[in-house]
Amino acid sequence: MPTCIQMVMLRHNLPLTPAEVIGYNMGLVVPEDELDLFWNARTGPKPPAGYGTQAGKVQYGPNRVFKKLSIPLKMSWSLINKFENLDQFKKYLSKITSSDIDVLVCYDWGTLFHQDYHGGHVCVLDQVYLTKNKVRIIDPEYKSPKWREVTIDDLYEAMKYHGKDKSGGFWELKLNK
Repeated sequence: MPTCIQMVMLRHNLPLTPAEVIGYNMGLVVPEDELDLFWNARTGPKPPAGYGTQAGKVQYGPNRVFKKLSIPLKMSWSLINKFENLDQFKKYLSKITSSDIDVLVCYDWGTLFHQDYHGGHVCVLDQVYLTKNKVRIIDPEYKSPKWREVTIDDLYEAMKYHGKDKSGGFWELKLNK
């Protein structure tokens, strides 16, 4: 998630804050066997939403962290429970394609990529291809391809699996001037 925020910062020519500083302030928890990839991270048992930031907890909330770190962004959410069905989900995607907001997607990784592992993941929504029933996401995860196209149906199911309680859905970022 912190690297996704940096991508938005770059798009708006904002001075960058190191991803690890953003992550630490958002409660980043990493597996013990990956601790050597960070200079200042927490480790411990896998949190309910998966390893990574714990931005769903009040003290680690993005808007609180943005204010603390003087990052002029504001986040709002359109969580998966907002969409009663796939058609409403697609209408939202159609609406945001004509807007100038930056959108992150939060979903269950295993459901989207048809794997046994389940845990939350965040990417930048890059392109929406409604006629092809696909979206392109940018994934900063170091072990993954950077751009991927996935079906809208699969993204919807992955957000539903992750659920509202784990912030599954769309995270909208706007400049906060």
